[in-house]
Amino acid sequence: MRFAVAALFLCVISPALAETLPNDAGIVNVRDFGARGDGQTDDTKALLAAIGAASAGDTGRTFWHDRFVYLPDGTYLVSDTLMKRDSNGRFGLGLIMVGQSQHGTVIRLADHASGFGDTAHPRAVIFTSSKLLDTGGNKNYRDLGEGNDAYMNFVKDLTVDVGVGNPGAVGIDFLANNIGAIRNVTLRAGKDSGAIGLSLMRKWPGPALIKGMRVEGFDIGIAVAQTEYGLTFDHIVLEGQRTEALRNDQNVLAIHDLTTRHAARAIVNAGAKGFIAIADSTLSGDIVNHGVVTARDLTTDGRRISGILRDGNWTESHPPKRALRFFDDADTTRQAAKRWANVLHFGATRDPDGDSTNGLRRAFASGAAVVYLPHGVYAIRDAIDVPPTVRRIVGFNTAIKVLRHRQPGFSRDEGMLRVLTDGASLSIEGLIFDNSNMGQQVAIEIGGARQVAIRDVVGEGVTLLDRKTGGGRTSLEDVCCGLFKVAGPQPVFAEQLDTEGGGVRIQNRGGTLLILGLKTEGINTVLDNRDNARTEIFGGLIYMVRPNGDISIPAFRNDNSWFAASFAEESLRPNSRYQTYLVDGDKTVRPEQFPERGFGRTVPMLIAAPRQ
Repeated sequence: MRFAVAALFLCVISPALAETLPNDAGIVNVRDFGARGDGQTDDTKALLAAIGAASAGDTGRTFWHDRFVYLPDGTYLVSDTLMKRDSNGRFGLGLIMVGQSQHGTVIRLADHASGFGDTAHPRAVIFTSSKLLDTGGNKNYRDLGEGNDAYMNFVKDLTVDVGVGNPGAVGIDFLANNIGAIRNVTLRAGKDSGAIGLSLMRKWPGPALIKGMRVEGFDIGIAVAQTEYGLTFDHIVLEGQRTEALRNDQNVLAIHDLTTRHAARAIVNAGAKGFIAIADSTLSGDIVNHGVVTARDLTTDGRRISGILRDGNWTESHPPKRALRFFDDADTTRQAAKRWANVLHFGATRDPDGDSTNGLRRAFASGAAVVYLPHGVYAIRDAIDVPPTVRRIVGFNTAIKVLRHRQPGFSRDEGMLRVLTDGASLSIEGLIFDNSNMGQQVAIEIGGARQVAIRDVVGEGVTLLDRKTGGGRTSLEDVCCGLFKVAGPQPVFAEQLDTEGGGVRIQNRGGTLLILGLKTEGINTVLDNRDNARTEIFGGLIYMVRPNGDISIPAFRNDNSWFAASFAEESLRPNSRYQTYLVDGDKTVRPEQFPERGFGRTVPMLIAAPRQ
């Protein structure tokens, strides 16, 4: 392999400003259930009642029927854990808690609360869980609600304060799989309170995104365990932890922009299977490592490091040169909720057998900058073009599907939503593109020169993104499950990208693609990189899962292009692991040259360059 220098673009959306959500969006407002938010009244029962009302109940294997639980600004005093359980005590997925603002919406644990005083048995203020779809994996579902079906768990735009005299308190005990995030959240503990700020220790955390988080105090700021499924962190501040700022026990972490202050130990990477890829971060305190760390522009105690840490020793190296470009379209699209356009007012319907095509088109053509689809399922028979006047398309766990009796001219290579014209930046948020059992379909097609941000979006039975040659800069944040196609000179940046299934999952044809935190599942080729493309995967986990497939297929193909990857392979058995990591022209890279990670491997850095 030849090593080379290439430029990649890091396109990051700044943390979104919170806002008042429209009452007719199909959300559940905790004030409607008696929550006072005055800092004096115990609001526990009211919040739990709102969480229960937001639940869609048992919906089989689908996971996008639960509604947002919305907390307007105020201080909500609680004395027990906020979690999602049905009347029979079974844990549920889809706990979506959204505050009005990160600093104005506060959930505060009562001082000296019963059950929060034992550091040997920590207890959370907010606790998300998995649904039980299977009984394998020795998970403790009955007591812990753990598993790998923790879909659609979100905590956004609020603060959790664990109060005084609660040494066993955990701010958030978070479990999410495939799609889920904590975004713009502060976790706060006094000097005598708080065991863990954010706990990610139950079976099996990730893939999930933690972005825009600040943790103040606690014994440990963030604690991660398990060997799967990988977690992505961006814009994180950990300050004043009494023992460790970040502890990782065996998992795979992709980290960008982490700052630690006033902690004896900044990072503890415990266990030989632990892998951390960290970039553009500043640490105060020691790094204790028993696994592998790949660092890119890491400043620790005044020393700037790029390289690989293994067995207690740094192997320093110069990273590929990158041009970092940040763009943010959030501030320009924030408007009062009364100025948002509700698609139901233009003839769209939440009847999954109805036709919302023309209703959606009329809403988009209304001139409104923000168009929203209240919670529900909307069916279309033809592609919907997004005009330049629309700056945000907002869903509330909202599904869009294609009718069986589709328009004859509606090609499966056309997007359900099409961004084909030039214009100002556009954000697409909170949607599910559901084409399950209907054949392949493109969900979002970008051909116009607009900056497009795609956040908290799921694809089922679709190519989730087809970014054409003429498409503008594109960012993907917390997206799941579909295929991805990239072309053209404008960069694409993805953080927490999950793609599952067979075939080739990501195609890059001459584009520039940077992924922070990748997770794949299935016997597949993760990436086909060609036509002078440039792709970097910084942190991630690849996972065949199943035995007896064609494990001879390569994880990555590269043809006369630039490619770099730092990742780990998860494998629970010898007949479900890649035999080839990279095919690059006539060259092959096999796993044996990298450190063992159970049956899989840890790959600190793999680089291929175009042929001269």
